[in-house]
Amino acid sequence: LLMPHFHFTLHINTLARTVLINPGGLIDKGSGVTYEGLLLVVQRGLEQVTYTSLCLPDDIRHRGMSHIPNYHYRDDGMRLWEAIESFVTGIVTFYYGGDAAVSGDTELQAWVMDIFTNGFLGRTSSGVPSSLQTVVELIKFLTMVMFTCSAQHAAVNNGQYDLGAFVPNAPSSMRHPPPCEKGRAFLQHFLDTIPEVATTANILVALILLSSQLKDRRLLGQYPEEWFTEAEPRRLIRAFQGKLEEIRDQIEERNHLADLRYNYLNPLETENSISI
Repeated sequence: LLMPHFHFTLHINTLARTVLINPGGLIDKGSGVTYEGLLLVVQRGLEQVTYTSLCLPDDIRHRGMSHIPNYHYRDDGMRLWEAIESFVTGIVTFYYGGDAAVSGDTELQAWVMDIFTNGFLGRTSSGVPSSLQTVVELIKFLTMVMFTCSAQHAAVNNGQYDLGAFVPNAPSSMRHPPPCEKGRAFLQHFLDTIPEVATTANILVALILLSSQLKDRRLLGQYPEEWFTEAEPRRLIRAFQGKLEEIRDQIEERNHLADLRYNYLNPLETENSISI
């Protein structure tokens, strides 16, 4: 179930440590954070990650964003979350007869404990489970993993070039502090503050790299390796693919009528995994 959603994950993590977030790498050269600052930012960010923030329905409620109009990330994301959840429910129900089968699966429990211990440093305050005792808990956890690897990554990654290619819109660094008083900001001060050309070039390279599409794209719901051989899982995959087609049509119909398109969570732009 999860293998397609980890496609190229180890590869991209290795590359990121080698050329992107390493000392002297693109982030170190192109941003005002520096390598040491990046480590601090990551540390602080990890301290804030919770199980609630990783589960879209819980996150939306927690942030009070349930009723904000025209919030396409929420609307499209919830459609994908529900489609993934329905697919996962079918698979888990097929292979696990009940709660005892979940709690008694030693490999599953070891995997979840490894994530809790090494991925979240054993922080009970994160709310991330260290074990799974019921079918319902397993379904939610697997849905979170699949959603994070596919839709959530698409939402935060696919728009990086759109938002950052025009440097004043999202400058990677500032060479001067912002003005503290109104009326004291002038064009030359602004130009002297945003990154200079060489830094901008480094960041654009990173944005182009992160936004590029692989030739071997595996869109959400496409499983060419055919990990499942039984009839029921294959039927569930077809149903999942059909639901994704419906979501695609809904998003494209809305975008056709909209002044500003939001297409980052279109299943045609959402890959199974974090494969950059």
